[in-house]
Amino acid sequence: MPSVGDSSVLLWVASACIAFLGARTFIEYLRRLHYDGPLRLWRELLLGAMALGAALWSAMIIDIGAQGLAFEIGYHPAKVFGSLAATVVAMVAIVVLATIRAGWMLKLLAVPLAALAGLAVQVAAIWSIGAEPGLAWRAEPLVFALLLLIVGLAFSGRMVVSARRGSRTDRPSRRLMAALVLGACAVAAQELVISAAGLDRQVVSAHARFLPEVVITLVAGAGVPIVLVLLLVDQRTQQRVRASQRARQKRRKPGDAAEAAVDDSVLIAPDAQTPAQR
Repeated sequence: MPSVGDSSVLLWVASACIAFLGARTFIEYLRRLHYDGPLRLWRELLLGAMALGAALWSAMIIDIGAQGLAFEIGYHPAKVFGSLAATVVAMVAIVVLATIRAGWMLKLLAVPLAALAGLAVQVAAIWSIGAEPGLAWRAEPLVFALLLLIVGLAFSGRMVVSARRGSRTDRPSRRLMAALVLGACAVAAQELVISAAGLDRQVVSAHARFLPEVVITLVAGAGVPIVLVLLLVDQRTQQRVRASQRARQKRRKPGDAAEAAVDDSVLIAPDAQTPAQR
């Protein structure tokens, strides 16, 4: 943790890495949901939505700690964890909306809604500090932050949804690029939100006696990244299991066809014999 008044480049880099990791995990789950739908894959639905919501929340918390504010801060527990829970619930509903049908209208509607949810959790993270003498929010940076999130979600979602399964466009490098774009837009948006809040003009935190900054930073900087890594490993493991199952099915098909042909010949041969052969 940096001392009061000293910014930290390492914490900012950690914030950017968390945003990218969450975007990468979400993109992998979104790919599966796009193919099979949320009704069949409720587990992937919940994990993907949780990955994106938790990553946006965690990256913002770490970025606040990297600013080197001129006062000690603390977090209101109900506000800081309530914003995380509300974001995950909102992301679940939005991902269902985007993947429940194959049409484009619902996907287009889901993009601005997801961007609003992402912006809301970034604003809520700053709101949970309770900086005094009060935050004088500026609208222009918030509008630009919302636009950045819309661009990132639309571009990355398009790269995933437009690729057919097994085609040349459905490659890990393409999904990596989508995650990089989404992560970069999320980091740029949170910088704009911090600028809009004017934290550098505040002098004290009303919530300094609640949860200390170090506690929330440990949860956001250690707990959330570990969960994201486990989710990414789980998704990769499930992907390999599905690939091996498809490979076994392909190997079984020729054998099953041959066995079926032999059975049919045995059943048909006696009836197909000519009277002379009998």
